[in-house]
Order: sequence, then C-alpha cells, then structure tokens
Amino acid sequence: MRYFWSDRRGTSMVEMTIVTPFLLFLGLGAAEFSHALYHHHLIVNGLRDAARYLARVDNPTIESAKAKNIAATGEVTGGVNRVYWWGPGNVSVAVLNVANPIDPITGARDYRGGDPIRVVRVSTNVNHPGLGFLSIVGISSPLTTNVYHEERVIGE
Repeated sequence: MRYFWSDRRGTSMVEMTIVTPFLLFLGLGAAEFSHALYHHHLIVNGLRDAARYLARVDNPTIESAKAKNIAATGEVTGGVNRVYWWGPGNVSVAVLNVANPIDPITGARDYRGGDPIRVVRVSTNVNHPGLGFLSIVGISSPLTTNVYHEERVIGE
C-alpha cells in the first residue's frame, strides 16, 4: 500500500478528471449567458428603434403595426427577425397621456408643450429559450426579457 501512496504517475490524469467537469460547466454557462445577453441587446435596440419611429409620425396609433415590424426586423415592411424566436407578435405599443399642469407657484409647466403630453411606449415580455446547456445540469427555468422604451411624441 505504501508503494501506491508514494507513486506519482497518473496524478495529472486524476487531477484533470476532477477539474474537467467544472471547467466544462463554466465554459458552457458563459456561452449561455453571452447568448442571452446578446439577444437582450438586440431586443432593446429594436424597441428603441420602434419608439423613435413612432415618436416622429403624425399619428402613432395608426402606425403601430409598422413599429412592431421595425422592432422585430428593423424594417417597416417586415423581413428576417433580429432574434429568431422574437417577432412582431411579441411587441406591445401604447400611447400614453402624461399630465403637464401649470405649477401654481412658478407659473411654468414641468415639460415644454401643452397639457397633456403624449408619450409612446413600446414593450415586450418574452422568455429566452436558451441554448439548452443549463438543462443538462437540471436548471430549466427560462430567462425572462421584460423591457420597454418610451419616447415623447413630437410628430404632431
């Protein structure tokens, strides 16, 4: 038995056998996270583009279908989705009225313009399907992307 304890041959193979699963899990987790972060970035940029488009048209309520296409594909007429699992059906558009009363003390309004001010809000709430690496280790809860972008309507 003393011979086996003093023998150093094969120790690097044993160490590699112990370390490899941890390194593999770390690498696959980084790939999964970077994939989700990249898709989140594309979705946020799409929502911003759509809100900026709606803020500059004469009637944002009528143009909401075009804005949904812009958010999902980058084009007014539609096309290939920015993110393969996210499309115009996942985008919501709302036109909000924000009160802008005159301050009785200063006699000025909080924002330039009349009362109310119209604001367009483009939003989405979707589950990121992931690459499937986390399901290998039993983590199956999806990442949720819940974002919105607001712009003041200046097209009127």
